[in-house]
Formats: sequence, C-alpha cells, structure tokens
Amino acid sequence: MSLLFDHVIGSFDLDGASLCVPDDDALDDHGDVVPVRPVAEFAGHHDELAHPEEDWVCIPLHEPNSAQVTDEFVAFTDHSLHGGIFVFERDGERDFVDADAFGATGLADRIRFWHSDYVPETYPPSYDSPVDDSEPARNPIPSAELLDGLRSHVEREREATRRQNRERAERRSPDRVYEAGGDAVPELHARGRDDGTYRFHVDPPADVATRQDGDWAFVVESVFGIHEGNEVLVHDVDGTRENGPFPVPATVERIRGRSVWVAVNWAEVDGATALESALTDGDTTYGLTAVLNPVPFDREREAIDSLADHRFRDVLAGDRPITFSNGAAARSDQFDAELNQEQQLAVEHALLADDLFCIHGPPGTGKTRTLVEIVRRAAQAGEDVLVCADSNQAVDNLVAGSSRSDEADPQSLHAYGQHGDGDYTLDRVNASQSANDVVRRAYSDVPGRADVVAVTNNSAATLAREFDLVVLDEATQSTCAASCIPLVRADRAVLAGDHRQLPPYSASDEPPESSYGHSLFEHLYADGGVYDGVGLQLQTQYRMHRDIAYFPNRRFYDRTLRNGRAVDPLLDRPAIEGYNVGGRVETVGHSKSNPTEARLVAHLVEDLLSDVPANEIGVITPYSAQVSRIRETLTERTDAGDRVTVDTIDSFQGGERTAIVLSLVRSNAEGTVGFLGRPVDGPRRLNVALTRAKQYCAVVADWHTLRYDVDGKCTDLYSDFYQFVSNTDRLNDVDPEFIPV
Repeated sequence: MSLLFDHVIGSFDLDGASLCVPDDDALDDHGDVVPVRPVAEFAGHHDELAHPEEDWVCIPLHEPNSAQVTDEFVAFTDHSLHGGIFVFERDGERDFVDADAFGATGLADRIRFWHSDYVPETYPPSYDSPVDDSEPARNPIPSAELLDGLRSHVEREREATRRQNRERAERRSPDRVYEAGGDAVPELHARGRDDGTYRFHVDPPADVATRQDGDWAFVVESVFGIHEGNEVLVHDVDGTRENGPFPVPATVERIRGRSVWVAVNWAEVDGATALESALTDGDTTYGLTAVLNPVPFDREREAIDSLADHRFRDVLAGDRPITFSNGAAARSDQFDAELNQEQQLAVEHALLADDLFCIHGPPGTGKTRTLVEIVRRAAQAGEDVLVCADSNQAVDNLVAGSSRSDEADPQSLHAYGQHGDGDYTLDRVNASQSANDVVRRAYSDVPGRADVVAVTNNSAATLAREFDLVVLDEATQSTCAASCIPLVRADRAVLAGDHRQLPPYSASDEPPESSYGHSLFEHLYADGGVYDGVGLQLQTQYRMHRDIAYFPNRRFYDRTLRNGRAVDPLLDRPAIEGYNVGGRVETVGHSKSNPTEARLVAHLVEDLLSDVPANEIGVITPYSAQVSRIRETLTERTDAGDRVTVDTIDSFQGGERTAIVLSLVRSNAEGTVGFLGRPVDGPRRLNVALTRAKQYCAVVADWHTLRYDVDGKCTDLYSDFYQFVSNTDRLNDVDPEFIPV
C-alpha cells in the first residue's frame, strides 16, 4: 500500500501484539474518510499478518500523530453475513464496524500512514528508503508540449534518415550496397506499366538462385531487405541513359515473389517523358537501393497518438506524483536469495510502483539479474509482463544471456520459463529471425498465451494484447518516441539503463539537442528530468578490477560505486595501462584510421594471447575504418585474429571481455579528437570503452592530442585521465620504429 507500510510489515511482531481497545470517541465519525479497504487488501497478501487462530488480517496501528508503529492491531475479515468488517475489542468483548463506515472513524486515522495518500511529517528511525511514498514531479511540462515535441522529433528523424540514406544511395551502386550488407536489389528488369505503377522482375545473383532452389516467396524481403512501403531509388545499372533523371525516387507498392511494383515520386523528377520510356524498356538493367523504411516512424507516431489518451501521458508530463502501492510485491516471494541490498530494494520498489520506476545500472552492477527477478516475481503475482529493448541483441541478452542448448544461463529469463524452472511461459516474438541459436530453437513456436512476452520496442506495435507491466531494458539507448510503443501497451513500467553511457542514435541531432531525442529514462530520471532522481542506482560492481573501475567511478559516477568482489589482474600486468604513440591518420570516407596504432594493437593482442583465450580479447575503437585496419593487421599476424572481437565503441556497448585494447586513433598537433571531444557525449563514449574490461585494459593513443586544449572540447576529462595513468606509472611511451609488427 505504501513503502512505509511494506517496511512496517517486515518488522511487526504479531506474536507480541494485541487486538486494540479503542476509546469511545475513536469510533466517532471524524469526517475525513481514510481508504481502509486498499490497506486491508495489501495487508492480506502478507502471511505474517495472518492471525494464527482467527480468519483475520491483523493491521498494525501507528501512533495517533506519527508513523511510529505500536504493539496493537485492528483486524480485518470478510464476514459471511456482514461482508468486510474491522474487528477490535470493547468492554472485554470483540466488536466490529462495517469497512465503509470504519474509514471515517478516528481509529482509521491510526492506519492512515500505511496508505500512500498520507505522508507523515517524520518517519520512524528504522525506516530508510531511497524514495518517498509519493514523489511529485520536479520539472513538469505541459502535456500538449510533450506530445507536440515527440511528434516533431519523429518527423525530424524521418526526414534526416531519408536525406542521409539518399545521399549514400546516390554515391554507391546497388551492387556495392548489396555486397556491403545493405538493403538493395543489384539487378532487375522492367516488365511494363501496370495501373500507374512500374513492374520489375528481380534477377538474383547466382548464389542466391542456387540457395533458393526455385522458392521465391519473400526473397525480395528476406534476401535484399526491400519491403512494401519502402522509399527507394531506381538506378540505371547499365549507365546507358546518361541523360535521364536517374536515380529515380520511388515507393515500393507491391511485392510478389520476384516481381516488384514501384510508384515513381513524380514531384521529385525532371524529364518525365524520357523517364516514362526508360522504365518500360525491358532491355535495360536496373537496380534498387532502399532510402527509407517508414514503418518504424509510423509506429512511433501511432504510439504518441495513443499516449494522448493513455494514463502514461500524465506521468511523462509530470501531472501526477509517482506512488508506490501496487500489490505485486506482496503477492510474490523473493526467488534470488543472493541479490545484494540495492538489488533487493530495486526489485521491491519496482513491484510496488503504481506507474513507473527507474533503475540506474552502471556497468557490472547486476542490472540484468535484477530485471530477471522482477519479471519472475511479477509473473508469480499473476501479472502479464512485456519485456522490451531497442535492439534484438539486447532482447536476446535478457531472454537467453549466455545460455547454451544444454545449460541455461541462471541470469536469463530462459532459465525460469517453460524450458527451465517453469515459473512462467515465455514467448520471444520473431524468434525465428534471432541470431541467437538458443532463442531460435526454443521460442520459434510458442503455443497459447504466454505470461511473459519479449520483443523489440518497435515490434511491440504488432502485439494485439495489453500487459500489466512492461520492463524496458537498455532504456537509455531508446528514444522517448521509440519507448512509447511498448509503454502504451502496459499499465506500469520499469525502466533500466545507464544514462552515463551512450545516448540513443539520432539521425537529426548528433548528439540530440532536444530532450525528445534523448531516452525516456533521461527524460524522467536524469538531472533536470521530470522526476529528477526518483529511482534507485545499483552501486556494487562485480565486473572490473578495482583499478579499471577507479577512473570511471570517480569521473562518471560521483564515487558512488563500490567493488563487490576481488578481481585479479592478469599475471605480471597492471590492470590498466596506457601506450603513447603518434602516427599518420588516414581519412577513409567519413571515417579515420591510424596504421601505426593498428600495428601496436596487433602486437599487444599477440602478447595477450599467451595468457587470454582469443574470444576473451576485445579491441575497441571509435572509427569503423580503424576496425577494418586492425582486423586486417590481426589476420596477417596471427591465426587467432578472427576469434578476437574488433568493433566500434558504439557496437561494443553492453559487452565485456577479460582483456580490452582501446585504440583512440586521432594524432595531430591541434588536439582535435573529433566526436570524442564533444562535451555532451564524448565522456559517455569513453566511459563505455573503459568499462568493458574485466582484468586488463590497454589504452593506445596519442596522449598529447588527447589532452591538448581546444575550444569546445572536454579537455579536462582527458587531462584528468592522463594524470591518472601517468601519475600511477602506467603510461608507456612507444617509438613506432620499434613496434615489431
């Protein structure tokens, strides 16, 4: 019923308590009606308040004018003749008052602080909670402004995505886009005009034709990534129509097997007459490249429109306080006995929250484990639970974690569903398309109505049901608009993430300028958020060696983290060290690479392979071009190179390895470090990079470039980092001539 009552129940000694004997005036009508039935209902879910001999729920009384609990109780029971009644003692006999009449009595005032509508001036000395029973909004915004802002952001993102994709598509042929893994059809031929649209026939590459073996159903969608409704560019692949208006903007109207019908966007075309002839020429080879898939944006708009009439609108705008009186905590039992104190508190508050609760989970603090416990207990309490994240990888991490076909990861939902302990039935929407083998095999066909449904935020739009609770993991990687899709399908929400790490991707703002481009988690919980600070931070990290955790803890988490276990460093190596090396920086498209750093990284990885398995080594860099350079260098140097994970910082978020080598690439006299120097997201990107390592972290960089002061750069961050590495004798100067690679 309230956080305070939940605390009192845990400490109340029923064996040492007695049925109350009220004064006569305590039963008079006092005017103000206390909502006593919800208090009794909440108490009824706690076995420790059940009377050992009578069919009573015993509700402790507090002092008349304070929340200090007494050793008296009033009893509630559902009488066969009188219905709900409250029982007490009078003149040596048991007496009762009808539940509805009892709420107006003075005696009812002595259980009022167990309801979240009543807040005492002071709390009992034993009570300590990170949030109050009723938390008002700190920074409310008009609900109309909220909805308009969300809609505007979606349209800005739509237009920016369209523009960026079109610019890229115009620079590359469909064949190059397809070979690079993009959405494109390399070759198709015109088959005439049909009802205002132009029909084309897809001629697949030889390997695709062999693989399909005559089965062309959904080949355009599954192989080439082109779907009905997509905005595309039609290319003249032969180049025989140099004077034509190619590439031509169009929209895919229909797909049947290898046939594709497109409607030309004539408003954007010059030379309509010549184009009409060209698009019906069956001898010319054409290609398609995708420009925009409107479905994600349309789903976000629909969710925002639904939000206008949903209870969450008032929460997101701050029009009502956050309260904690839900009965799911009382209707469920703790499963994971090894949760630490903060994790237990997070679970209890999440289950008690009437609308919303935010869990801030820095790296290695057991956020996933905490969410699994929340889902298990909510399902036990009889709630339908929706589990979401922005990416398929993040959803599968929560569903299966590191599960294998013969062993379930105990920190995954898979371990407790129908293939594990059987606590609930779990469904993973679109499991057949998952990259995770366990997910594909176990959840491709789940019969019946599942208790727990896992799906990406965007695909939640396809669900034809409502849920009691949505658990939104990695909530700081999803924009406000994207988070609204699962949000409007549930009554309550638990958001978990780390707003000190990377923000959501934004095509229109990099980093986002408006609050609507940030995550819903930041909109609500972060500094300046609607409910600024109303939530709970997990503060015990178990992943990193203390020396690796030291700088991120001090710089990004205000020294709030503590080390929950001793993590040994690798033998004869410091847990964290820096390598100072320059080198020529090459520009590759819009990206950067540093061959000298790539050589040094390869040397360090080779050395690490004597102590660490290749699959437990990660190499992280800000630039995709450096990823390619390092992969090439590693492949040349060692047979184990293909088993070492090499990726960008952004792609590595959420991952961890025993050893991490970080290559920061930039080297120049001006101190320019690109987006790593942006004050808004530069620190967050560095935080992600440093907190992936468990036992060893090497930072390869030009440390002069890093710490050289430039306007608009977060110089103090890199100066502080340099001082940390240098002052502890962990900075190694490297002469490029002596790198043995």
